[in-house]
Amino acid sequence: MNPLRWLALLLAGFLVLLLAAWYWFGRPDRAQTAVSAPVSAVHTEAPARVATAAQAPSAVQEVRSASGVMIRLKRRSRLIVPAPPYGPAYALLEPAALAGDTAAQYRLGLLLYECRDVPGDAAALAQTIEHTYETRRRGGWDVDDPAGEEQSLRRRYAECDGVPPSQRGLYRDWLRQAADSGLLEAELDLPLHLPQGDYCQYLSECSPEQRATQEALDREAVDYLGRARDGGSATALWTFGTWYAEGDVLPQNNIEAYASYNALDQVFAAAGEQQRFAAILADLTSRMRPADLDQAQARTQELLSNPNCCVLEP
Repeated sequence: MNPLRWLALLLAGFLVLLLAAWYWFGRPDRAQTAVSAPVSAVHTEAPARVATAAQAPSAVQEVRSASGVMIRLKRRSRLIVPAPPYGPAYALLEPAALAGDTAAQYRLGLLLYECRDVPGDAAALAQTIEHTYETRRRGGWDVDDPAGEEQSLRRRYAECDGVPPSQRGLYRDWLRQAADSGLLEAELDLPLHLPQGDYCQYLSECSPEQRATQEALDREAVDYLGRARDGGSATALWTFGTWYAEGDVLPQNNIEAYASYNALDQVFAAAGEQQRFAAILADLTSRMRPADLDQAQARTQELLSNPNCCVLEP
């Protein structure tokens, strides 16, 4: 695959999916709406996989899906993401993260990501700006508007004051620690926050090493999004459906794509939300044999039968 297309799809696709998940699951006007379903028993419980002081208990509702599988809808509270200026937030989060607070590790990783490529001192800032104007490139990518890039760099330089330059590149270490501890948000976000490196912007510029790096990132994304799907994440179901339908990151597989979208539509319906994938499911059905469709329906049942199904992330 064209590496530029790969990188754009991985980043843009994830962001679209997460924004869409926020729209359907996390909007303030929806958060207070009672979920209607044929069978329900509403209660709360601490998240089964990770309990942190920074996250309130999940609201849980037991419902029956359209295919007859009993699922437990869980609406997770939103983990607060640090906002600039980042120096004071870093001073609070770093000791908690070192002490093993999983939510603090996740939030610290996100904070450091915002400062990852910001020069550490005024001299380095001036040198970076001068180089950007001279080459119209920064970090291996073309810069169409050097003046706009300078403005953004100066703003981010001020926002990251107080964050030690030596720590700014460790964002993935902290995100990985949180993900490896089972924090669902970190499992979803780690693949979005790529490591710093020499990426190829165009296919003709790619070296074998760059292609190998991008293939490794594909495998990592499948691993961590797979963990999130196993943990019941509706967003991860959506992502896998997209990967399988488009043949990006994973080989095209109509059965898996159908099952992912069908399971997610049943989760939407059980949560009292609008179903989203009727057209996609109809198209996939038209391309499958009856035996394939039977397999897809069985796979849908398997996904819905996941004991952690299903977590609706904000």
